Amino acid sequence: MSPMPNDPAAAAGEYRAAHADAVLTDRSELGRLEITGKDALDLLHRLTTNDVRSLQPGQGTTAAFLTGKGRIVDLVTLHRLEDRLLCLTGPGRGAAVAAYIDRYTFREEVRVEDRGRSHGILGIFGARASGRVALLFGREAAGLPLHHSVATAIDGLTVLLARAFPLAGDGYHLIAAAGDLPALRLAILRRAEGLAEAGPVCMEVLRIETGQPAAGRELTEDYNPWEARLDEAISLTKGCYVGQEVVARLNTYRKVTKLLARIRVDGGLPVPGARLESAGQPIGILTSAARIPGEERAVALGYVRDEDAAPGKEIDVVDGDRRLRAAILEPAR
Repeated sequence: MSPMPNDPAAAAGEYRAAHADAVLTDRSELGRLEITGKDALDLLHRLTTNDVRSLQPGQGTTAAFLTGKGRIVDLVTLHRLEDRLLCLTGPGRGAAVAAYIDRYTFREEVRVEDRGRSHGILGIFGARASGRVALLFGREAAGLPLHHSVATAIDGLTVLLARAFPLAGDGYHLIAAAGDLPALRLAILRRAEGLAEAGPVCMEVLRIETGQPAAGRELTEDYNPWEARLDEAISLTKGCYVGQEVVARLNTYRKVTKLLARIRVDGGLPVPGARLESAGQPIGILTSAARIPGEERAVALGYVRDEDAAPGKEIDVVDGDRRLRAAILEPAR
Protein backbone atom coordinates (compact mmCIF):
# COMPACT_ATOMS: atom_id res chain seq x y z
CA MET A 1 0.00 0.00 0.00
CA SER A 2 1.29 3.45 -0.87
CA PRO A 3 2.08 5.22 2.38
CA MET A 4 -0.14 8.00 3.66
CA PRO A 5 1.58 11.39 3.76
CA ASN A 6 3.85 12.01 6.73
CA ASP A 7 5.33 15.39 5.87
CA PRO A 8 5.02 17.97 8.67
CA ALA A 9 5.19 20.72 6.07
CA ALA A 10 2.10 19.31 4.35
CA ALA A 11 0.16 18.99 7.60
CA ALA A 12 -1.22 22.55 7.37
CA GLY A 13 -3.05 21.73 4.14
CA GLU A 14 -4.29 18.44 5.57
CA TYR A 15 -5.55 20.19 8.69
CA ARG A 16 -7.44 22.79 6.66
CA ALA A 17 -8.92 20.04 4.48
CA ALA A 18 -10.18 18.15 7.54
CA HIS A 19 -11.99 21.21 8.89
CA ALA A 20 -13.35 22.36 5.54
CA ASP A 21 -14.09 18.99 3.96
CA ALA A 22 -12.71 15.58 4.99
CA VAL A 23 -9.52 13.53 4.84
CA LEU A 24 -8.64 9.90 4.21
CA THR A 25 -6.09 8.37 6.57
CA ASP A 26 -4.60 5.03 7.57
CA ARG A 27 -5.76 3.89 11.03
CA SER A 28 -4.07 0.51 11.03
CA GLU A 29 -2.11 1.45 14.15
CA LEU A 30 -5.23 0.50 16.11
CA GLY A 31 -5.24 -3.03 17.50
CA ARG A 32 -7.74 -5.46 16.00
CA LEU A 33 -9.01 -8.50 17.91
CA GLU A 34 -11.63 -10.95 16.69
CA ILE A 35 -13.51 -12.60 19.57
CA THR A 36 -15.70 -15.65 18.98
CA GLY A 37 -17.38 -18.40 21.00
CA LYS A 38 -20.78 -18.83 22.63
CA ASP A 39 -19.61 -17.11 25.83
CA ALA A 40 -17.82 -14.16 24.18
CA LEU A 41 -20.58 -11.59 24.68
CA ASP A 42 -21.18 -12.57 28.29
CA LEU A 43 -17.47 -12.59 29.17
CA LEU A 44 -16.82 -9.16 27.69
CA HIS A 45 -19.87 -7.85 29.52
CA ARG A 46 -18.32 -9.03 32.80
CA LEU A 47 -14.85 -7.65 31.99
CA THR A 48 -15.64 -4.16 30.70
CA THR A 49 -17.30 -1.00 31.97
CA ASN A 50 -20.19 -0.81 29.49
CA ASP A 51 -23.32 -2.79 28.67
CA VAL A 52 -22.06 -5.26 26.07
CA ARG A 53 -24.63 -8.02 26.56
CA SER A 54 -27.47 -5.94 25.10
CA LEU A 55 -25.67 -5.25 21.81
CA GLN A 56 -27.39 -6.55 18.70
CA PRO A 57 -25.57 -7.43 15.44
CA GLY A 58 -24.54 -4.20 13.74
CA GLN A 59 -24.40 -2.28 17.01
CA GLY A 60 -21.31 -1.20 18.92
CA THR A 61 -20.10 0.68 21.95
CA THR A 62 -17.02 1.91 23.72
CA ALA A 63 -15.87 0.25 26.91
CA ALA A 64 -12.85 0.25 29.16
CA PHE A 65 -10.87 -2.63 30.57
CA LEU A 66 -9.79 -1.79 34.11
CA THR A 67 -7.54 -3.16 36.78
CA GLY A 68 -9.06 -4.46 40.00
CA LYS A 69 -8.34 -1.03 41.47
CA GLY A 70 -10.39 0.70 38.78
CA ARG A 71 -7.42 2.01 36.78
CA ILE A 72 -7.41 2.12 32.97
CA VAL A 73 -5.92 -0.77 30.99
CA ASP A 74 -7.35 0.39 27.65
CA LEU A 75 -10.35 2.04 26.04
CA VAL A 76 -11.75 -0.11 23.23
CA THR A 77 -14.53 -0.04 20.69
CA LEU A 78 -16.58 -3.23 20.46
CA HIS A 79 -18.51 -4.00 17.28
CA ARG A 80 -20.97 -6.87 17.45
CA LEU A 81 -21.19 -8.70 14.12
CA GLU A 82 -23.42 -11.66 13.22
CA ASP A 83 -21.05 -14.36 14.44
CA ARG A 84 -18.28 -12.55 16.31
CA LEU A 85 -17.15 -9.42 18.09
CA LEU A 86 -14.54 -7.06 16.69
CA CYS A 87 -12.53 -5.23 19.34
CA LEU A 88 -10.54 -2.15 18.27
CA THR A 89 -7.90 -1.31 20.86
CA GLY A 90 -5.52 1.58 21.32
CA PRO A 91 -2.34 1.61 19.21
CA GLY A 92 -0.04 -1.19 20.27
CA ARG A 93 -2.52 -2.47 22.87
CA GLY A 94 -3.93 -5.49 21.07
CA ALA A 95 -1.63 -8.03 22.74
CA ALA A 96 -2.19 -6.53 26.20
CA VAL A 97 -5.97 -6.61 25.82
CA ALA A 98 -5.87 -10.18 24.48
CA ALA A 99 -3.76 -11.23 27.48
CA TYR A 100 -6.20 -9.48 29.84
CA ILE A 101 -9.15 -11.39 28.39
CA ASP A 102 -7.21 -14.66 28.58
CA ARG A 103 -6.35 -14.02 32.23
CA TYR A 104 -10.04 -13.91 33.13
CA THR A 105 -11.14 -16.76 30.85
CA PHE A 106 -11.66 -20.01 32.76
CA ARG A 107 -14.35 -22.43 31.57
CA GLU A 108 -15.89 -20.01 29.08
CA GLU A 109 -15.96 -20.93 25.40
CA VAL A 110 -14.14 -17.90 24.03
CA ARG A 111 -11.46 -17.51 21.37
CA VAL A 112 -9.45 -14.33 20.81
CA GLU A 113 -7.50 -13.92 17.57
CA ASP A 114 -5.20 -11.02 16.73
CA ARG A 115 -6.19 -9.63 13.32
CA GLY A 116 -3.47 -7.01 13.25
CA ARG A 117 -1.73 -8.65 10.29
CA SER A 118 -4.72 -9.96 8.41
CA HIS A 119 -6.81 -6.77 8.44
CA GLY A 120 -6.23 -3.03 8.23
CA ILE A 121 -8.22 0.14 8.79
CA LEU A 122 -8.70 3.31 6.79
CA GLY A 123 -10.52 6.32 8.20
CA ILE A 124 -12.50 9.20 6.74
CA PHE A 125 -12.66 12.14 9.14
CA GLY A 126 -13.67 15.78 8.99
CA ALA A 127 -16.47 18.28 8.74
CA ARG A 128 -17.94 16.72 5.58
CA ALA A 129 -17.04 13.08 6.26
CA SER A 130 -20.72 12.09 6.34
CA GLY A 131 -21.31 13.55 2.89
CA ARG A 132 -18.23 11.84 1.51
CA VAL A 133 -19.29 8.48 2.94
CA ALA A 134 -22.85 8.94 1.61
CA LEU A 135 -21.50 9.35 -1.91
CA LEU A 136 -19.23 6.31 -1.53
CA PHE A 137 -21.51 3.89 0.33
CA GLY A 138 -25.00 5.42 0.44
CA ARG A 139 -26.94 7.68 2.79
CA GLU A 140 -28.11 4.85 5.02
CA ALA A 141 -24.54 3.75 5.69
CA ALA A 142 -23.46 7.35 6.32
CA GLY A 143 -26.26 7.75 8.86
CA LEU A 144 -25.09 4.96 11.17
CA PRO A 145 -25.26 5.80 14.89
CA LEU A 146 -21.94 6.19 16.69
CA HIS A 147 -19.99 2.89 16.85
CA HIS A 148 -22.56 0.97 14.80
CA SER A 149 -21.35 -0.85 11.70
CA VAL A 150 -22.55 -2.31 8.42
CA ALA A 151 -20.99 -4.64 5.85
CA THR A 152 -20.69 -2.94 2.49
CA ALA A 153 -18.54 -2.99 -0.64
CA ILE A 154 -16.85 -0.76 -3.18
CA ASP A 155 -15.41 -1.91 -6.52
CA GLY A 156 -15.92 -5.51 -5.41
CA LEU A 157 -13.97 -5.02 -2.16
CA THR A 158 -15.71 -6.11 1.05
CA VAL A 159 -15.60 -3.48 3.79
CA LEU A 160 -16.93 -3.16 7.34
CA LEU A 161 -17.96 0.48 7.69
CA ALA A 162 -18.28 1.79 11.27
CA ARG A 163 -19.13 5.23 12.67
CA ALA A 164 -16.10 6.29 14.72
CA PHE A 165 -15.22 8.93 17.28
CA PRO A 166 -15.50 12.22 15.37
CA LEU A 167 -12.34 14.14 14.57
CA ALA A 168 -12.77 17.63 13.08
CA GLY A 169 -16.52 17.03 13.08
CA ASP A 170 -17.21 13.43 12.09
CA GLY A 171 -15.54 10.09 11.52
CA TYR A 172 -15.77 6.61 9.99
CA HIS A 173 -13.59 3.52 10.01
CA LEU A 174 -13.32 1.20 7.03
CA ILE A 175 -12.05 -2.22 8.06
CA ALA A 176 -10.91 -4.61 5.35
CA ALA A 177 -8.49 -7.43 4.60
CA ALA A 178 -4.92 -6.11 4.67
CA GLY A 179 -4.35 -7.26 1.10
CA ASP A 180 -7.34 -5.19 -0.08
CA LEU A 181 -6.28 -1.96 1.62
CA PRO A 182 -4.22 -0.52 -1.28
CA ALA A 183 -7.06 -1.13 -3.74
CA LEU A 184 -9.60 0.25 -1.24
CA ARG A 185 -7.61 3.44 -0.86
CA LEU A 186 -7.42 3.92 -4.63
CA ALA A 187 -11.12 3.16 -5.08
CA ILE A 188 -12.04 5.80 -2.51
CA LEU A 189 -9.74 8.43 -3.98
CA ARG A 190 -10.99 7.71 -7.49
CA ARG A 191 -14.65 8.08 -6.52
CA ALA A 192 -14.27 10.88 -3.95
CA GLU A 193 -12.84 13.57 -6.18
CA GLY A 194 -10.67 16.06 -4.31
CA LEU A 195 -10.56 14.07 -1.07
CA ALA A 196 -7.24 14.84 0.65
CA GLU A 197 -5.11 12.34 2.51
CA ALA A 198 -3.75 13.04 5.99
CA GLY A 199 -0.76 11.64 7.81
CA PRO A 200 0.08 11.05 11.47
CA VAL A 201 1.10 14.65 12.21
CA CYS A 202 -2.28 16.04 11.19
CA MET A 203 -4.22 13.20 12.83
CA GLU A 204 -2.46 13.73 16.15
CA VAL A 205 -3.46 17.40 16.12
CA LEU A 206 -7.07 16.47 15.39
CA ARG A 207 -7.04 13.91 18.22
CA ILE A 208 -5.75 16.39 20.77
CA GLU A 209 -7.99 19.30 19.79
CA THR A 210 -11.00 16.95 19.93
CA GLY A 211 -10.02 15.86 23.43
CA GLN A 212 -9.71 12.18 22.52
CA PRO A 213 -7.45 10.41 25.06
CA ALA A 214 -4.77 8.03 23.77
CA ALA A 215 -3.28 4.83 25.12
CA GLY A 216 0.02 5.45 26.87
CA ARG A 217 -0.71 9.16 27.24
CA GLU A 218 -4.04 9.86 28.88
CA LEU A 219 -5.11 6.23 29.16
CA THR A 220 -2.79 4.54 31.65
CA GLU A 221 -3.05 2.85 35.02
CA ASP A 222 -2.33 6.23 36.61
CA TYR A 223 -5.94 7.25 35.96
CA ASN A 224 -9.49 5.99 36.37
CA PRO A 225 -12.23 6.32 33.72
CA TRP A 226 -14.05 9.18 35.45
CA GLU A 227 -10.85 11.24 35.47
CA ALA A 228 -10.40 10.53 31.74
CA ARG A 229 -13.99 11.70 31.08
CA LEU A 230 -14.99 8.28 29.74
CA ASP A 231 -18.55 8.70 31.01
CA GLU A 232 -20.03 7.39 27.74
CA ALA A 233 -18.08 4.15 28.20
CA ILE A 234 -19.48 3.44 31.68
CA SER A 235 -22.79 1.81 32.59
CA LEU A 236 -23.89 2.36 36.18
CA THR A 237 -26.68 -0.23 35.94
CA LYS A 238 -25.09 -3.27 34.26
CA GLY A 239 -23.80 -4.99 37.39
CA CYS A 240 -20.39 -6.38 38.26
CA TYR A 241 -17.20 -6.15 36.21
CA VAL A 242 -13.51 -5.89 37.04
CA GLY A 243 -12.99 -2.62 38.94
CA GLN A 244 -16.73 -1.93 39.22
CA GLU A 245 -16.82 -1.34 42.97
CA VAL A 246 -14.15 1.35 42.76
CA VAL A 247 -15.84 3.06 39.80
CA ALA A 248 -19.23 3.04 41.55
CA ARG A 249 -17.77 4.35 44.81
CA LEU A 250 -15.97 7.19 43.05
CA ASN A 251 -19.23 8.23 41.42
CA THR A 252 -21.47 7.81 44.47
CA TYR A 253 -19.24 9.72 46.87
CA ARG A 254 -17.93 12.26 44.34
CA LYS A 255 -14.33 11.25 44.95
CA VAL A 256 -12.93 12.26 41.55
CA THR A 257 -10.24 14.86 42.27
CA LYS A 258 -8.79 15.48 38.80
CA LEU A 259 -10.12 15.65 35.26
CA LEU A 260 -8.76 15.47 31.73
CA ALA A 261 -8.78 18.93 30.16
CA ARG A 262 -8.24 20.41 26.73
CA ILE A 263 -5.72 23.23 26.91
CA ARG A 264 -4.74 26.09 24.59
CA VAL A 265 -1.03 26.93 24.86
CA ASP A 266 0.44 30.24 23.68
CA GLY A 267 4.03 30.99 22.71
CA GLY A 268 5.54 27.54 22.36
CA LEU A 269 5.12 23.77 22.21
CA PRO A 270 5.56 22.06 25.59
CA VAL A 271 6.52 18.41 25.99
CA PRO A 272 4.41 15.76 27.72
CA GLY A 273 5.20 15.67 31.40
CA ALA A 274 5.34 19.46 31.73
CA ARG A 275 3.90 20.77 34.98
CA LEU A 276 0.64 22.71 35.03
CA GLU A 277 0.39 25.55 37.54
CA SER A 278 -2.09 28.12 38.75
CA ALA A 279 -0.94 31.11 40.83
CA GLY A 280 2.44 29.40 41.21
CA GLN A 281 0.95 26.20 42.62
CA PRO A 282 1.03 22.82 40.83
CA ILE A 283 -2.41 21.72 39.63
CA GLY A 284 -1.64 18.89 37.20
CA ILE A 285 0.42 17.44 34.39
CA LEU A 286 0.43 17.81 30.62
CA THR A 287 0.03 14.50 28.75
CA SER A 288 -0.09 15.43 25.02
CA ALA A 289 0.64 18.53 22.95
CA ALA A 290 0.80 19.50 19.28
CA ARG A 291 1.20 22.70 17.33
CA ILE A 292 -1.69 23.65 15.05
CA PRO A 293 -0.15 23.24 11.56
CA GLY A 294 0.68 26.57 10.00
CA GLU A 295 -0.03 28.52 13.21
CA GLU A 296 1.84 29.56 16.33
CA ARG A 297 -0.66 28.24 18.85
CA ALA A 298 -0.65 24.75 20.28
CA VAL A 299 -3.31 22.47 21.71
CA ALA A 300 -2.74 20.07 24.55
CA LEU A 301 -4.34 17.60 26.92
CA GLY A 302 -3.58 17.24 30.57
CA TYR A 303 -4.97 16.24 33.93
CA VAL A 304 -5.80 19.07 36.32
CA ARG A 305 -7.46 19.29 39.73
CA ASP A 306 -11.23 19.21 39.32
CA GLU A 307 -11.58 22.69 40.79
CA ASP A 308 -9.18 24.02 38.15
CA ALA A 309 -10.92 22.40 35.15
CA ALA A 310 -13.26 25.36 34.53
CA PRO A 311 -13.25 26.53 30.89
CA GLY A 312 -11.51 29.86 30.45
CA LYS A 313 -9.27 29.46 33.49
CA GLU A 314 -5.78 30.80 32.76
CA ILE A 315 -2.87 28.60 33.82
CA ASP A 316 0.87 28.22 33.23
CA VAL A 317 2.68 25.33 31.59
CA VAL A 318 6.12 24.92 33.17
CA ASP A 319 8.39 23.09 30.76
CA GLY A 320 11.95 23.10 32.07
CA ASP A 321 13.06 26.74 32.11
CA ARG A 322 10.10 27.87 30.05
CA ARG A 323 6.82 29.17 31.45
CA LEU A 324 4.08 29.28 28.82
CA ARG A 325 0.71 30.94 29.17
CA ALA A 326 -2.26 28.65 28.65
CA ALA A 327 -6.01 28.37 29.22
CA ILE A 328 -8.47 25.57 29.89
CA LEU A 329 -10.89 24.96 27.00
CA GLU A 330 -14.43 23.59 26.97
CA PRO A 331 -14.61 19.79 27.09
CA ALA A 332 -15.18 18.49 23.58
CA ARG A 333 -16.68 15.12 24.53
